[in-house]
Amino acid sequence: MGLAQRHRTRRIGLSAAVLAACAGLLGFTAARANAATAPPVHRSAAPVVGIQAGPGGHGYWQVASDGGVFAFGDAKFYGSMGGKSLNKPMVGLTSTPSGRGYWEVAADGGIFAYGDAGFYGSMGGKPLNKPVVGMAATPSGRGYWQVAADGGIFAYGDAGFYGSMGGKAMNGQAVGLAPTPSGRGYWIAASDGGIFAYGDAKFYGSMGGQPLNNPVAGIAAARDGKGYWLTASDGGVFAYGSAVFRGSMAGRKLGGAVNAITRTPDGGGYLMSGVDGGVFAYGNAGYYGNTSYTPPTPPAGSIGQKAANLAVGWRGYDYHGVNNDMWHASYSPQYWCSDFATYVWQHAGRSVPTYPAVASFWKWAQNNGRATTDLSHPHVGDALFYGSSHVAIVIVVNANGTILTADGDTGGKRGSEATFAGTAHVLVHGPFDPRTRKGPIGTITGLATIA
Repeated sequence: MGLAQRHRTRRIGLSAAVLAACAGLLGFTAARANAATAPPVHRSAAPVVGIQAGPGGHGYWQVASDGGVFAFGDAKFYGSMGGKSLNKPMVGLTSTPSGRGYWEVAADGGIFAYGDAGFYGSMGGKPLNKPVVGMAATPSGRGYWQVAADGGIFAYGDAGFYGSMGGKAMNGQAVGLAPTPSGRGYWIAASDGGIFAYGDAKFYGSMGGQPLNNPVAGIAAARDGKGYWLTASDGGVFAYGSAVFRGSMAGRKLGGAVNAITRTPDGGGYLMSGVDGGVFAYGNAGYYGNTSYTPPTPPAGSIGQKAANLAVGWRGYDYHGVNNDMWHASYSPQYWCSDFATYVWQHAGRSVPTYPAVASFWKWAQNNGRATTDLSHPHVGDALFYGSSHVAIVIVVNANGTILTADGDTGGKRGSEATFAGTAHVLVHGPFDPRTRKGPIGTITGLATIA
């Protein structure tokens, strides 16, 4: 088993010259765009979750969470799960070495193979401690790895297992993996910028333990296996070893958070993809079109928006609640964040009992199919859980993935339960990124969906 490593290094400087060469928010290289024919833009009904460069160097695929696959340039379409029933959303796509096929991977570990991609097994239908967040194929194309949010690795076909972070403490959740050219090792990247190297993969540096403006969202290995790139959700790029920094979207306006990076076949450039389908090409990577996803705006009458409006409207209220109804608490003052959250849901139209205990509210959500540990797609009105200690209501979801919450029973004075609860109020927190699992109250553990 390889030795997991995390060390500090400096952030690679931003090249103004490279950024200046990148035209527009789509980040494409103008010299490579066909001036006669505008690159296609395909509409997606779901958020885009990944991008994979084609082996020919003149195309790529994007994949959406509903299983839709979109092919651009010389990348061909071989099928998808778009429009079909999924147990869990898609989280990524990787192509075969020939480029004549690809695999889609879902959060429950399900694998869907198309073209010349073979099926070698999956975690679909099997218990997982944490959801799968990505996959990578072996150099031969006769096997693949899956990586889960807790750093667990699942190897199939001719993919070897060289170690994992499963069952070990991580400061951030795993967001992806990249194999070495030999296929006898791999790197796991975490949202805090940590890098864990196994097999013949070497450690070349990381952002672990260093300040990040936004969480790391993806990893791509250098062609020679002697380096790698990390991308953050704000489009920042961090290059290590032989990986060359070609530019980034850091500090520029984004329509949606960046969530994936892939390098060109010769390693002379890379592409990043955003939740909204935006494609950002650097180095010798060409722009051949993109997917377009626009999150639906909840109507004023939707249950989620009603919950958000109610929660915001009660900002500043204390344990007395509305018209001295104590948020339906059995006694007061008691810790009342869960009373507040269930009260909001009840008045928005969701039938839920009043639960003074956060753990009881979470158990209800589990029993009613509303609990999830996937924090990548929160919606307004959802309940955000900090273990069994606190729960808040999501009131705003920003395009870059950050959220604001309304929290009952916060800001109280230290002391007994009565002292704290009696001096606490409904406060608004944020913005913060739930994908880091770090919120203003502590470690975020899950969501309960209102809709």
